[in-house]
Amino acid sequence: MNGLVTIFRVATNALAILAGAILLAVAIAISIDVTLRACCSSAIHGLTDMTEHGIAAVTFMAAPWVLMKNAHVAVDLVTMALPTPIRRHVATVVNLFGAAASAIFFWYVLQALLTAFGRGSMVRGIIVVPEWLTFVAPSLCMLLVAFGFLLRIGQETKTHEAAGL
Repeated sequence: MNGLVTIFRVATNALAILAGAILLAVAIAISIDVTLRACCSSAIHGLTDMTEHGIAAVTFMAAPWVLMKNAHVAVDLVTMALPTPIRRHVATVVNLFGAAASAIFFWYVLQALLTAFGRGSMVRGIIVVPEWLTFVAPSLCMLLVAFGFLLRIGQETKTHEAAGL
């Protein structure tokens, strides 16, 4: 099990770094594109398509890391008022629900990926991209998120000293 956890952490950190690099590249490319449009009446061909695909991928790529770091948005007004034993049970139920929902999402996205790959379908815009490629990040990352939820089961719930409205 420790080997799986290590692989999970390495993969999650690698995806988070890649997500950050993609966001940096998007920010730089958009800045250059705006400058080119303003002073040179030209633009970067296909930037909108690349930005759309990049931001969609980044959303999924960062999700396992955010879950692993417990850095997601949590509305814990009710749960923090519960006694610790009940809070732990609620956390277990929520983590099981999150794992199940993520696993179901993984399954359906994987089916879409396999179907798109089998058909050879393409996403057509200014840049043409194989459709299956758009499903790689969601399928991989939802599997990691499901595993991340399962890892959280049994861990003590963290108290948020700075929590509040």
